[in-house]
Amino acid sequence: MLLRSGGVWTIHLDKADGPVLQKVFVATTKGWGITHFDFSPVTGWHNLYFTYTNPDLKKPEESGMMFDWFYFTQPLPGKEKQGFAAIQQTYWELLAKGVPTIPVMMDNPWNMRRSSYVFERGNWLVKGKEVQADVPHVLNPLPKNAIRNRMSLARWLTDKRNPLTARTMVNRLWEQLFGTGIVETLEDLGTQGAEPTHKELLDFLSWRFMNDDHWSMKKILREMVLSATYRQSSKVSKELLEKDPYNKLYARGARVRLSAEQIRDQALAVSGLLSKKMYGPSVMPWQPDGIWMSPWNGDYWKTSEGEDQYRRGVYTFWKRTAPYPSMITFDGAGREVCTVRRIRTNTPLQALVTLNDSVYLIASRTYACRMQDMVENKNDVRAMISKGYELAMLKPVTAARLAVLENLYQQALVKFKANPDNADELIGEKKDHHNFQTAALVVIANALLNMDEMVTKN
Repeated sequence: MLLRSGGVWTIHLDKADGPVLQKVFVATTKGWGITHFDFSPVTGWHNLYFTYTNPDLKKPEESGMMFDWFYFTQPLPGKEKQGFAAIQQTYWELLAKGVPTIPVMMDNPWNMRRSSYVFERGNWLVKGKEVQADVPHVLNPLPKNAIRNRMSLARWLTDKRNPLTARTMVNRLWEQLFGTGIVETLEDLGTQGAEPTHKELLDFLSWRFMNDDHWSMKKILREMVLSATYRQSSKVSKELLEKDPYNKLYARGARVRLSAEQIRDQALAVSGLLSKKMYGPSVMPWQPDGIWMSPWNGDYWKTSEGEDQYRRGVYTFWKRTAPYPSMITFDGAGREVCTVRRIRTNTPLQALVTLNDSVYLIASRTYACRMQDMVENKNDVRAMISKGYELAMLKPVTAARLAVLENLYQQALVKFKANPDNADELIGEKKDHHNFQTAALVVIANALLNMDEMVTKN
């Protein structure tokens, strides 16, 4: 990236003032640019020193350009053939096109790979026997004459002689649906982990996943959710609870609290705010100022506009040293280390988030408006609450629960009439006439979003 024009990039051999291999006059660029140059080949092993000079630099700490990477390779072949110049020009135009990219890890060429050694007593300064890339000898070996690279490793992982990959994947998908894996320790399917509760079932699903479904997660998930086991009611009798408190026999349906991302997505979906956009870069929904100040690296949280701030939680920008606060409260993974199995806890802080966080407050406002739009008579409070409850819980509200919610509505209405400014603040708008009914309905919407049935999969 050129910061100041007029600079020269010089490559020296063996030392900073050594023989000059090439001088590159840095051309003007807008942002990052890719350039190429030739120099005479040199035999043997040498150190290269890169220097940059620019007479326009005013201060020693100023930088005229930013340099990211370089790569030594052979020139484009076919120079002696007709049409080479046009092909070469097209080649470099494509390299410098500037399309959006995603960093992808790749293997180094063979001539750039470093040697690996056994460290004596774990001390990286004391190198023992040199070792080569391979797979654990207790498992099935790599095919004969296989190149020791990432492609061979991927093929070995998905080889049907290695059922561990299929078992691990099926077990994790099962945990997503039922709350607990067939092997409870998702992170350890080895001898130190838990015993499978239904070994034959795990073997069967793993075999189907590899052979019939051809590694299609959609197909294996479809089979799980359409099974009679998954479609059971989560109601439990006292006798069954005593016999099987953790539902290891799957005599009832799963009852699992939603994950951090799902709880937020659920509130947005019921309110009608959830964006259905797929793919693309991360987004920045609203969060309080100053979260990124510790530690601060010069970046700022810029709240996304429009529907982007209501995209699914998986698209939320994540900074490991300052993660999105509401998701951490719901035990979202910190991502400092790889996390296979999340813990599930329930603390008062979680209720504070769903009652007061900006996302849930905005969702409650929209949810209340949606309840109003579902009935013709805007004064029929019971009908609006009933429709709103059924929209969120997918079942009719009971008379007892409806009475509690209606009583909450009346209490909120009385308080807002006594304090009109509070009604305006909750709705988020200031008008000549105060809309007390809508403000009270926002309280009902917020209460519905906080119900146990809302944040738990039954």
